[in-house]
Amino acid sequence: MKCGIPIKILLFLFVSVFSLPVQAQASTQTISLPLTIDYPLLKSIVIKTVYTDQGQKAVLLNENGGCTKVTISEPSVREKDMQILFETKVHVVAGTYMVNTCVMPVEWEGYLSLVQKPIVDGKWNLSFHTVDSSLYDSHHRPAEIAGFVWDLVKTLVHEYMESVTINLTPPVLELKSVLVELLPKDFQAQVQRMLDSMRPGKIVTTPDALQIDILMAVEKIYEEGKAVKQERISPEELDDFIDTWEAWDSFLVHIITSLSKEHLSEADRQILLDTLLETRHRLVTDLLGETVKRDFIREQFIAAWKKLSPIFRHQLGDDPSRSVIGYLGFFTAADALSALDKISPTLGIEISRNGLIRLARFLAEDKSLTLDYRMGVNPELRRVLGLGAPPEASGPVTHMEELEIEEGDIDFTEDDDSGFKKRIMSLLFKPAWAKMNKSTITFKDIKPWVFSKKRVENYVERVKALLKKASDDALNDSKIEERYHKLYRWIVLSTAWQESCFRQFRVRKRKVTYLLSYNRSSVGLMQVNERVWRGMYDRHHLRWNIRYNAAAGCEIIKLYLRKYTLNRLKKMKRGKRLNDDGFARIVYAMYNGGPGQFEKILKRKEKGTFYKSDKLYFEKYSWVKSGQWKNVRKCLIGE
Repeated sequence: MKCGIPIKILLFLFVSVFSLPVQAQASTQTISLPLTIDYPLLKSIVIKTVYTDQGQKAVLLNENGGCTKVTISEPSVREKDMQILFETKVHVVAGTYMVNTCVMPVEWEGYLSLVQKPIVDGKWNLSFHTVDSSLYDSHHRPAEIAGFVWDLVKTLVHEYMESVTINLTPPVLELKSVLVELLPKDFQAQVQRMLDSMRPGKIVTTPDALQIDILMAVEKIYEEGKAVKQERISPEELDDFIDTWEAWDSFLVHIITSLSKEHLSEADRQILLDTLLETRHRLVTDLLGETVKRDFIREQFIAAWKKLSPIFRHQLGDDPSRSVIGYLGFFTAADALSALDKISPTLGIEISRNGLIRLARFLAEDKSLTLDYRMGVNPELRRVLGLGAPPEASGPVTHMEELEIEEGDIDFTEDDDSGFKKRIMSLLFKPAWAKMNKSTITFKDIKPWVFSKKRVENYVERVKALLKKASDDALNDSKIEERYHKLYRWIVLSTAWQESCFRQFRVRKRKVTYLLSYNRSSVGLMQVNERVWRGMYDRHHLRWNIRYNAAAGCEIIKLYLRKYTLNRLKKMKRGKRLNDDGFARIVYAMYNGGPGQFEKILKRKEKGTFYKSDKLYFEKYSWVKSGQWKNVRKCLIGE
């Protein structure tokens, strides 16, 4: 197993972190982790536990062919005065059975409302003690019913509901199994003592959920008056780090796609997309800046779960046909990691592949889940994120990294990577080696899109026409107002100019390959980042099909223009409306650096402290806007 990122600890102090000997004092502290059962989830668990007859009903009594029958259905759960208010529909038939005949049956239907106090015993059994009850008719008015009908309700329904017990042992055991994988391996004896000390604490009934404290005795080792250091990832740790991050990214995709059958709002889809894109952009940015710290993945997990938790609780809790106990286990483990982080950010949590697999399996029907980092299109991911169908992937491509040039005299330049950054790039960009003996594409297929100094103007016009077609296709299938269409086309052209100087391919040593960014993560004409957009576009078509690459880039720009720039600016209270130039700056900043750049570029604009990339892009944008196409020669042939 490849380990995750080791984190400095308060709970277990790694003495080797410090250059001087450390004298540590051990102590024990009782901490509390939340086991939170939202009311929709509690309702689903009750239905699955109690309402086991067909149609989510429970037949409590059925005698003499239905002459005397009591049925409950349609449960609801909510909070009232810091207690649980449980309500269920009740249908009663009460007759006298004589000589094979049901005589004078009385039929009543209404609702029984129970005010209950939740109780958890030492074996993690959750039960409910009724402290008050009321009967209502079918219109929810106070009901007056015959004494013998009330006796049936009170005797059967009251007793039945008092006997309801929910076994919380499975989610608690699952929490322990996850923590075993995520806590430091060098301190398993202490970890086991900590897990063995878990016991139920107080129960709090909030307006949204029933929260049960999981008490745990933590053995603390600390150094007086000295803060714990946070170290950066070393070159030797990069392989393990990338491997674990890929498992984390696959985990994030897995839990997002677990919502593929849910009725998500646009706001929900936006949160899911924001979280995924920001998480992926952060990896690329921090790796290139050589600022990745050992707790990087743990921090990403905590931040992502904070954003996603409300969506998952709302969507997955209200469906008793599913593995609701499994969902509770997932929520409990994820909440526990967040709680432990707040209690002690240096607890020693290691987000490992095995730990993520255990968490993911709570939501997976396929128990063979491995969290493989696959690069193909994931239709469910696109559907959940509201992206629709991907661009049409037609035409020949190849799994090869380069093709032999058969003819022509084509100029080229070479990259120069070195040192630690070269090591980072090689890990960020793993070649997609061929899975077949022969390529399905030849140099002749792509020759029109391989730049040559001999045909500069013709080449640029051909690429401009291709981008115009891709822009028109994107606008025909969008909700962007017509007054922004010209601006959108300018942004597309200037982005292609800035990102690739209108090139899809490059030539080295008489071989042609796809254009690869200096950080070896983005490809082709629009420099689509393969890691950021993993699962949303076909990797091989991005590399070898210029039309597909253009369509993908246009779709991403459309996304950032409509769902981010326009939508966010409408919600902001700014005295001065942004002009087209301001819009263009914002869209490109996000295209280049992710959704998190929205606020940052606005601040840079206000202060007049633009990045070099901002300035270079705006230069291209200004040239496109004013039709100064002769300047394209500067980046194509150096004139």
